[in-house]
Amino acid sequence: MSWDWATTVTTAGGVAAALIGVVAGSYLTSRINRMHWSREKQIDACSAIVAESTRIQLALRRAWKHGDSVDWVPWNVALGTIWLVGSPAVVQAAARIDEVFWAHSDQFIDQTASGEQVWRRARDEMESARLEFINAARLSVDPQHTPLQQAPVARPPLSGADSTGATGPDDVRGAGVA
Repeated sequence: MSWDWATTVTTAGGVAAALIGVVAGSYLTSRINRMHWSREKQIDACSAIVAESTRIQLALRRAWKHGDSVDWVPWNVALGTIWLVGSPAVVQAAARIDEVFWAHSDQFIDQTASGEQVWRRARDEMESARLEFINAARLSVDPQHTPLQQAPVARPPLSGADSTGATGPDDVRGAGVA
């Protein structure tokens, strides 16, 4: 029986090429799946920060006006999650929201804030920090996103508001701003 080296080399080369293709394909698929999983977790964590920061803002208002307690646990869970999966810019923006909460929370929880003007300043700072976070998150998820100029706002009606909800010349209503 004659040994055909050309057939053996061709067969071995085909098997090697197939194995390399399977290994490379497996690696690329695994890498893409990890990237998709990571991106999905980042989006979920960013969504939780936006939702929980809104909830805390409203809870601070209720604490000030009605003496309600503020449940910080969901906010801290959202912060912990963003620390695990967020980019440095997103983590820094989330930390800024937390700093604003720390700076203002005692006066509302202890009900020592002197009036609506104090609330408006704190509220505006909270919403500004939230907008910074949203823009950092949008850029982290997709660098093609353009920055937003307005955050999703969930302002409760201010006491003494007229039928439109406005309380004075500095209280702008409409176009998503409440």
